[in-house]
Amino acid sequence: MKRTPLFEGHRVAGGRLVDFAGWEMPMQYTGVVDEYHAVRAAAGLFDVSHMGRIVVSGDGALPFLQRVTTNNVAKLGVLESQYSMVCNEAGGIKDDIFVYRMRPLEYLLCVNASNREKIAAWLSTQTLGMTDVTLHDRSAELAQLALQGPASRIILSSMGIAGIEVMKLRACLEAHLLGAPAFITRTGYTGELGYELYVPSDHALAIWNELLTVGKSVGLKPAGLGARDLLRLEMAYLLYGNDISEETTPIEAAAEWVVDLKKGDFIGRKILQQQKDNGAAKRLVAFELTQKAVPRHGFKILSDDSTGSTELGEVTSGNLSPLLQKGIGLGYVPPHTSAIGSSICIDIRGRALPAVITKPPFYRKRATHG
Repeated sequence: MKRTPLFEGHRVAGGRLVDFAGWEMPMQYTGVVDEYHAVRAAAGLFDVSHMGRIVVSGDGALPFLQRVTTNNVAKLGVLESQYSMVCNEAGGIKDDIFVYRMRPLEYLLCVNASNREKIAAWLSTQTLGMTDVTLHDRSAELAQLALQGPASRIILSSMGIAGIEVMKLRACLEAHLLGAPAFITRTGYTGELGYELYVPSDHALAIWNELLTVGKSVGLKPAGLGARDLLRLEMAYLLYGNDISEETTPIEAAAEWVVDLKKGDFIGRKILQQQKDNGAAKRLVAFELTQKAVPRHGFKILSDDSTGSTELGEVTSGNLSPLLQKGIGLGYVPPHTSAIGSSICIDIRGRALPAVITKPPFYRKRATHG
């Protein structure tokens, strides 16, 4: 298995390491729920260096990205970012990504670990014949840390990061940490105030250790994949391979907001326009169980019908929310059964337990403050 530059830090911190997309990554340290609460109440530090980091630059970078992503990259100013998707010709999602405009003609793409090689190869294919676009896979030379939680701003401010106090959501800044260049973005996958730090791989462990030392007094803890998954599910954020894939489109995944059909042609646009106009065959919904139970990926979603339940779809992500103390989940159902407030059932080990389709996110507190 591959290891990130922070591997020794995980071992020192007592991380329980597992195979995640071919990477040896920490599932937890002190416990999934303990780390979850640390992020919600104070701060958590995640290693997300297994993600892919690809730089797109040159005079043709903007038109290239407009063609291969669904969102409108032209709306980004320098040091701004956006969530977007990369689709195939049929509108299926090849990956969900973040696009950061680092300089006027330079963009950083953050792609999922499981899709890094696929996306890098596909992007390279899309540049064939183009002389004004350069791709540079910087995944190995850059590490990526996510500092998330209400105390995250205090921690970075105490480390001398100028301007951190006034950073707006999805803004970026360039700084130095322990003498190393750091590209800091106000993004994350937890729903809390938070930042992602892109730093040279050979400085990553020292920066990791310093963050943990500085942040200890305000409750910072290292956090693993288990807490990350709970936090993102409470926000109804999509997980590639579970909630979205090349077999689903952004329209089906209720992610129309990252599709700009007015920006001009892009790969997958024709199908997405048809689904927008005529409706899609399925729709991703969020639901809450009305009885204490835990829905899991792959469980069947059933109709709530007194004459006998019929299968509507299946759960793509599910868990017990520590904050809400109820089972929550995401899953695909036919559009006519997807209205907010609709009653459904979840088949949990042969029992059809009642649930209600709800408006996401499940957790509402600090997602956009400051």
